[in-house]
Amino acid sequence: MKKIRFSRKHLFPFILMAIPILFFLMKISGGYLAGSETDWLSQHIVFPEYFRQRFYETGNLFPDFAMEIGGGQNIYNFGYYGLYNPLYLLSYLLPFVDMAVYVQGMMLATWIADGLLCYLWLLREDFREEESFFASFIMIMAGPVVFHTSMQIMFVSYLPFLLLTLIGYDRYCRTGKYALLTLGVFCMVLTSFYFAVGGVAALLIYGLCGWKKEWASSPAVLIRSLWKQFYPAFFGGLLSFFYLVPVFFAMLGGRSEGSSYGLKELLTPQISLWNVLYTSYGMGLTAMAVVILAVSLFYRRGKEKYLAVCIVLLLVFPAAEFLLNGGLYLRTKAYIPFLPLIAWLAAAFLKRIREKSLENRRLLAGYLLAAIVLVYGSKDEGITDLERYVVYADLVLCGLFILIGVRLWKRAVCAGLLACMAVSSVCQVRMAREYLVEADWMEEFQDSDLKEAMQQIRKEDTGLYRMEVRGTRAQEKAADNQSLVSGQNVTTVYSSISNADYETFREEIFHLNRPARNSLMQESSDNPIFLDLMGVKYLLVREDSGEVAPEGYEKIGEKGNIDIYKNESTTPVGYVTDQIISDQTFESLSWPERQLALSSFSVAGDRDNVSLSSDIRETDLTSLEQTYDISKGGETQTITLEDRQDGDQYLFLCFDVENHHKSSDVSITVNGETNKQSATRGYAYPNGNKTFYYVCSLENADELEITFGEGSYEISHVKAWYGSAGCEGKNSTAADSREQIVDANLSLRADGDSLAGSFTTDTDGYLITSIPYDDGFTVLVDGQEEKAEKVNGGFLGVPVDAGKHEVEIQYHAQGKTAGLAVTAIAGFLLAADWMKKDGYQRKKRIACPARIR
Repeated sequence: MKKIRFSRKHLFPFILMAIPILFFLMKISGGYLAGSETDWLSQHIVFPEYFRQRFYETGNLFPDFAMEIGGGQNIYNFGYYGLYNPLYLLSYLLPFVDMAVYVQGMMLATWIADGLLCYLWLLREDFREEESFFASFIMIMAGPVVFHTSMQIMFVSYLPFLLLTLIGYDRYCRTGKYALLTLGVFCMVLTSFYFAVGGVAALLIYGLCGWKKEWASSPAVLIRSLWKQFYPAFFGGLLSFFYLVPVFFAMLGGRSEGSSYGLKELLTPQISLWNVLYTSYGMGLTAMAVVILAVSLFYRRGKEKYLAVCIVLLLVFPAAEFLLNGGLYLRTKAYIPFLPLIAWLAAAFLKRIREKSLENRRLLAGYLLAAIVLVYGSKDEGITDLERYVVYADLVLCGLFILIGVRLWKRAVCAGLLACMAVSSVCQVRMAREYLVEADWMEEFQDSDLKEAMQQIRKEDTGLYRMEVRGTRAQEKAADNQSLVSGQNVTTVYSSISNADYETFREEIFHLNRPARNSLMQESSDNPIFLDLMGVKYLLVREDSGEVAPEGYEKIGEKGNIDIYKNESTTPVGYVTDQIISDQTFESLSWPERQLALSSFSVAGDRDNVSLSSDIRETDLTSLEQTYDISKGGETQTITLEDRQDGDQYLFLCFDVENHHKSSDVSITVNGETNKQSATRGYAYPNGNKTFYYVCSLENADELEITFGEGSYEISHVKAWYGSAGCEGKNSTAADSREQIVDANLSLRADGDSLAGSFTTDTDGYLITSIPYDDGFTVLVDGQEEKAEKVNGGFLGVPVDAGKHEVEIQYHAQGKTAGLAVTAIAGFLLAADWMKKDGYQRKKRIACPARIR
């Protein structure tokens, strides 16, 4: 018997390690990486690499500003993607390891840790090895764990720390030692503050379900008891305030508003199968989990019953889902942190089956309740016939395994749980493979010639400007947040939180084309006026992508497969001008007039220094107004601009698009600029792009090449204008106006959080930048603070007098100082508490010396 126990002691952990490795190998077989084409590629490996490289360059572990991304933004806009994630911080010790390789290994390690830590936790809860082992399969085979270890990794990367928190809580209850509990909460928050809400809720439910009567003998005792039970976890949260507080302020300023729901909708119970079953965006379990929950409701009073009741209440009331999602929306992903509690209930259920202590009437009642719930839930209109049959088959198999377990072979329930979870996991792996990055594509994307070309440019031109990459649509999307070298600086960003003024400028003021279906993606644009305004001085074009540089860019060299283009005349990132129109005048302009105004002048204050005389005239392109039924592959039309005149610089075109197939995207490209309207059915972040805008340079073009993407849609309200810029008063042409600007010679300082420059101007005017405005900026002119203003519709500026000046632009993330103070105070109080307890224990040992054995 001892020999069998010894073998199981080692065999069970080995299997829990082997299964994630097996699934991982299944994912990457056939030349794939264990990472998805969208978020993993453009967020989950790019942001951590940016944080790591920024730390190497500045030595600053507590940064405020990210000049390189999205025109320059609060770095806490991107904090969710691993700014202080302890799993990523370990990579700082491994500069020689590519981040894509590191993240794959990291997520495999967390996947293995999920199973081992769950097994260890359940063993310490007095469950046997076999029960702990089979219940741990819930952690390593749950849909979100299998799927999101290579997709939305923040959905599951915190789970090892949640399990450490639960282990630490049990240890604290037994021994009074709380270091592991505090550390678990602290690391869980730093890993994913979003899912830490559910993680803390799971801890509270787990702790409160072990309720003791003496805790509530009086209100005062109740408060003291709750404080004593959970204050170590509370302090774990307080320790993370150096991160949470600035992130909170960033969310206030940069997060799109969540969905709105009525009180009745939130409080009306609903049964949704996808909260628990199969999907990777819920718990991703099988019918066995529903049966275990239902049976647990019929137990006598105790921890198991209370746990089940709490979980069921969370699942059926939308208000709980809404709160777990931070009050933003209703998304079933909020239930993922409760997987450990389901595993605990599964271990308790298996224990009762083994001990034959589960009364048949309770088991039958629970199974019938589960059957009613599943059958009722499967009647939902959104569930297909195939999905309905899968639910029924799963329910029947579950019943057969339980019957065999009760009557013939008690391990049949364990075998059934494992078999159904295994089938579900294999399906998740197959679905994940549809989104994985191909290793060959990744090798091409990470072309070393690209980084070498950037390094060469930075060596020859050390100024402050922006440098972007053009390639295939997939390559450009993957590079939205990518900064390969210090000083690259891009206009693009893809983040759940970003600068709201910059987003408004791009989408509502300037109306840039929107090639991405995701509303959170602010993609690269070839709008010539935007490129000039943002100071995009260099473009690096992948030669084999088929892309060409926009008008105004001249090829100056090449590096392997990379062509290097330069535009000498782009506007500096910071400059001084007196060619100003007021905010009120700018707001009164039409969309084409705004574009032309910003190509010549700047917008600030409440007084006009120049008079506009933009030459705009309408042209007729209403022939585009029709219904299109385009087959796969799309169609291309060429329209000759017969009424174009020699002085016309740009063609402005816009039209409305009505999509007849709500489950499909619509894409239309005009002279290389693409607009897309995303599907509204079954997609989480549709871009809502119903009016397509295009700005085409006419420098060497007399025609429009329009590519209509596949689909069925109608184009209406077509408007088109020819335009060229100009002014009256101090300058006669737009070119003359631009020539009069004074370069502020801005440069990024070594700390990465501030810029400095110097200039001499003959007239009073404004210092204008193409850095998105934020309340965190402080501008010092000759050492004196000047009030920062929003200029050019969403950027940072400040008025300046004539003369020679030194300017410094500092950025301080809101809430950072307060957060650091809270963390310091919490650390001090914890240290004091530890010393107090340590001193008490020492006195106790002196008073009661160890007994002689």
